[in-house]
Amino acid sequence: MDSAAEPTSLTLDRHLAAAGGAAASFARLWHSVWVQPYVAPELLEMCRLTFARLHQDVLELRTINPHLAASAPAAARRTIVVAGDAFRSPLFSAAEKSVLLFCECYGLDPNSIADEVAEQAKAHLGEAGLVFLIEALGLIDGRMRAARCLRDLAPPTRSETADGY
Repeated sequence: MDSAAEPTSLTLDRHLAAAGGAAASFARLWHSVWVQPYVAPELLEMCRLTFARLHQDVLELRTINPHLAASAPAAARRTIVVAGDAFRSPLFSAAEKSVLLFCECYGLDPNSIADEVAEQAKAHLGEAGLVFLIEALGLIDGRMRAARCLRDLAPPTRSETADGY
């Protein structure tokens, strides 16, 4: 697969399209994440970049999110998130830092997010916003992992096919 055709969380839908209705439903869910009222799309994109950094997924880090249009993170903010320096940067608000901290904790181990980390994110997003964030992070992480799995699939070699494996 050439790198332009390799799946990412942002291009996964076209790679799953052969699954028909289930893939179309999954695509609709993905598109709805970027147009909801709870978490700004730019902040969700910074969460996606945080996961890409944690996964050390260079292709995800390079991919520009087509769902953002005018609300895409500025290059400086994107670079800071990719470097893992958002918590020390004055370019990020306390609310953004709390969400990015929640995201990073979620990305490392969703079951061990400290109550105070969740409370800080909830203070900025509200309860409905925190619930949405948790669902969105699961979707982003799942799509990223699925895309990586598809990238890792290789067609069987001639000897594997001949041996029946």
